[in-house]
Amino acid sequence: MVLKTIICLLLLFHGLIHLMGFAKAFEFAELEQLKQPISKVQGLLWLTVTILFLTTLAVYLFRKDWWWMIALVAVLISQIVIFFSWQDAKFGTIANLMMLGVIKWLVGNTR
Repeated sequence: MVLKTIICLLLLFHGLIHLMGFAKAFEFAELEQLKQPISKVQGLLWLTVTILFLTTLAVYLFRKDWWWMIALVAVLISQIVIFFSWQDAKFGTIANLMMLGVIKWLVGNTR
């Protein structure tokens, strides 16, 4: 139960943090933490990652066996947008690695 809570919080917070890139790209908020410019296309990718992580969270909570497939796509796109904003977002790589570890561990234990 504790592990499930940790996984859910990781998915939730990592997903929501990606909203910062979307908000900066579309000038919805002044975000001094993000110093590098983010194009509108990149902003839409940041939003896509948010949606993917939150979708993963919902699918995981509904105990669907394929939740990890959405999570893998989310992590991949997340790492791409982090790469383009490396100076501001590099620590998101840690969350992505944690998510990959969770996916590997949970999928490995169910197979």
